[in-house]
Amino acid sequence: MLAALIASVGITPSANAQLFSYESNSFDGLHHTGDVFSGPFRINLQDFDMGTLYPNLGATGSAIGFGQNGTGTQTLAGGEATLNAGQSSGAVGAVGNEDSWGIARILTITDLDGNVVWSEAGKHAQLTVAFYGERDFYVDQLANGFQEVDGTNLHVDLYLQSMSDPSYTAYNPTPGSAGRIGSNGYSTVTDGEMILSTVSTGGFIHNAGTLGGLATEFSSNFNQTSGGTGQTYLSVTGGTYAVQFNHNYYDSPFIPGVTADLFAQFTTAINTSTGDWLVRSNDPVTGDFVAVPEPSTYGLIGAAFLSGIIALRRRAQKILPV
Repeated sequence: MLAALIASVGITPSANAQLFSYESNSFDGLHHTGDVFSGPFRINLQDFDMGTLYPNLGATGSAIGFGQNGTGTQTLAGGEATLNAGQSSGAVGAVGNEDSWGIARILTITDLDGNVVWSEAGKHAQLTVAFYGERDFYVDQLANGFQEVDGTNLHVDLYLQSMSDPSYTAYNPTPGSAGRIGSNGYSTVTDGEMILSTVSTGGFIHNAGTLGGLATEFSSNFNQTSGGTGQTYLSVTGGTYAVQFNHNYYDSPFIPGVTADLFAQFTTAINTSTGDWLVRSNDPVTGDFVAVPEPSTYGLIGAAFLSGIIALRRRAQKILPV
């Protein structure tokens, strides 16, 4: 009777939706098109960044801010104040004392063997990134015009848009700083569903007494003529897919018990072609993803309907004589 009633209203079991699934048979033959992915991953993205610039400090090893050979008040806040006063130019479009912000488009996500588990074409969707809030507290002069710049408070958010959604907006970096909307928004980047929010984490890049020390959450080796490299470790703080990404995949080599979920590296080049961005880069981000069943809308409707039927049946049993 109950099964017939369910069939009559058209409720049928529905497969659980997943963010990542293999888009072709794997190279080793262990995975096939459509298989759900779980495990370590690599995000390949292309980003544009605004950043603060500092004058050459002179001899190699000269430094300002909070850290090895630093100057000014030797606290993290004092280092930030020293660098705010010592910059040669601030990050274009910065909010408050922010020293770096930008946007990115995720090109592909693969497993560590290179098998694609997400692409725009394969999923008919777009994944974009907004990063913001980073504050520099230490600069060290390196050889050949490079500087190490260490900072904190970097926030990185990921957004998902289905290309079938009537409100879909295609990623567009060409407005540069003019596309920014408030502190954490950017037109065509933050228009979708925020699936992940993260914040940079200290205790991974430098040991105590080395350069910016344990406080360093974001580090860039940068040359104002040629670009450079950098890195950051990130911890998940929210988003609709937080549970799937939050697995403390990395352990601090310097502080027992301190963990992070993602590791981002970047190689920057001076931007000359798109908006007024300072640099552009192609970055890998690594971490761990665990697929968790996500009930579809129809599944939720079916569950609610079944609960109602069961409640009515119990009520009838109490009223009607046995």
